[in-house]
Amino acid sequence: MKFFFLLLLVHPLQLFSQIQLLNDEFDDPGSLSANWLNINDVEQWNAEHLELFGIDTIVPSHLHMMPQTGTWYQNYRSNLLFKNLSGDFVMTTEVSSTNRALDDIPGLQFSLAGLMIRTERDYPNGALNDWTAGAENYIFMACGNANGGSGPHFEVKNTINSNSSLSITPINTSTNVQIRIARISEFIIVLFKLPSDTNWTVHRRYTRTDFPNDIQMGFVTYTDWQKVNTYDPFFHNSHELNDQLVNDPSSNPGLDFSPDIVADFAFARFDSVYLPANLIGVDLDNDATDAELLGFLGYDSEHYCPDYFTIVEDIQQDQLIENHAAIALQINSNIQENAKLSLHAENHIILDNGFTMELGATLTASILNCP
Repeated sequence: MKFFFLLLLVHPLQLFSQIQLLNDEFDDPGSLSANWLNINDVEQWNAEHLELFGIDTIVPSHLHMMPQTGTWYQNYRSNLLFKNLSGDFVMTTEVSSTNRALDDIPGLQFSLAGLMIRTERDYPNGALNDWTAGAENYIFMACGNANGGSGPHFEVKNTINSNSSLSITPINTSTNVQIRIARISEFIIVLFKLPSDTNWTVHRRYTRTDFPNDIQMGFVTYTDWQKVNTYDPFFHNSHELNDQLVNDPSSNPGLDFSPDIVADFAFARFDSVYLPANLIGVDLDNDATDAELLGFLGYDSEHYCPDYFTIVEDIQQDQLIENHAAIALQINSNIQENAKLSLHAENHIILDNGFTMELGATLTASILNCP
């Protein structure tokens, strides 16, 4: 028998949706397999475009991503670690993009890392069997090297039916850069905050009426465009491009593979969107001012700690549980187990068969990294 307990998280000033339970501070390696999806696995490409990736492994309390040669452009598909989200939301991260030597910006043109919002592609028989050109739809905001040796940049790419439009902006650093993407109805607002900045900046706005309610949101990296564009997109998408490649069909086989970016993400934080009354019905792409957008999107990103939480017994159960030591619950990733305790659907605790407590006893839970 399993006992189900629902975590109810309430802020005294504002009722939050449970989207904050998706947050990840990247302090538990197990969170990657438990809480994030990999596009290579989901779409069944059988071609992992990340040479190295992990949480709290290479850099403490960070998501680490080091891609092989690959890119996102038109019909080219590279790596993506993501969650499935619905409706309106905000996602914020802090990213550092360096070369593989970790001593400068990425060394190659179009070597960047950041956040992507993307329409899911449906491959009932796997991408290797069902893929067609002309169906990529996404927006991403990334930092790194977009124009070769001219210094670090932002690149924002808006792709509609595999038609990609790029926007490149010079910046003064590619480390410890905060990036934020907000989805509000059909509007996508892209913001940034550099380490030297006091406030957020509205960077780009888009209207995407084609985006469905359910969408992919997560982390992307890409590099080595010079070699990428010597391949047909489907071959690129379905193969790991490195020196181990057999029967290389590159149009320039003498050109070396030269991937040169390492990306480290400090956190993934999700927030609900509360549109001010004066902006309801307003075209946020064309008519709202930056100041109006920053009025509700320019907040500081903080580690989420609910002011209190309540554990409620499932109404279908008629007995509560016997005395045990306090159970530490880390909402965003892993459960520190006492007997058999696990997180289910990101807002439930499951006590498996064999975990028993007597009627009237107390189950205590604390949220790690919170006061």
